[in-house]
Amino acid sequence: MSEHQTHAPEVAGQHADAPAEHLFFAQYRYWMAGYATRDMFCWDCAWDALLRYVAPEVGKALYAEFHLFTRILNQSSRRPIGWLPDICRCLCRDEYWVLNLVAASQQGHAHEELLAAAELVGIDDARALLGASRSLGRALKAEQFVLAPLEGVLTRIGRAGRVLPQTTWH
Repeated sequence: MSEHQTHAPEVAGQHADAPAEHLFFAQYRYWMAGYATRDMFCWDCAWDALLRYVAPEVGKALYAEFHLFTRILNQSSRRPIGWLPDICRCLCRDEYWVLNLVAASQQGHAHEELLAAAELVGIDDARALLGASRSLGRALKAEQFVLAPLEGVLTRIGRAGRVLPQTTWH
């Protein structure tokens, strides 16, 4: 059994059907798909999905926060950032790091936050991503969408030198 398979039940058990994570990944995946395909329909889908969770007035602010976060993530990274289609219940490696980043931002766990940002974009380019993550985390938390912390699962996976499979769908 590989290292990531050993920790999979920990992550799945905490995040299986939580509304905050559903909202988070629907938005993240639609925004990433929009950037990858340059198809505005993806961002329309992001808006529609958002309105299943919040009223339009609240949706405007969250929509802008997700836009900022994914845009900075894409611009700051020196490599393609992975994501899976919205319908997929699994997470790819980069999605685990993105979840860990925003959850750590919400909880004020600066060390976990920095580790996740560095994994995604490198330590030299982490500052803007950290700012966007903190802003998104505050906006989600203000609407009671609190992401469950991963409590070091990803840190242990990353230190083990074994990584989850990387998949990018375009």
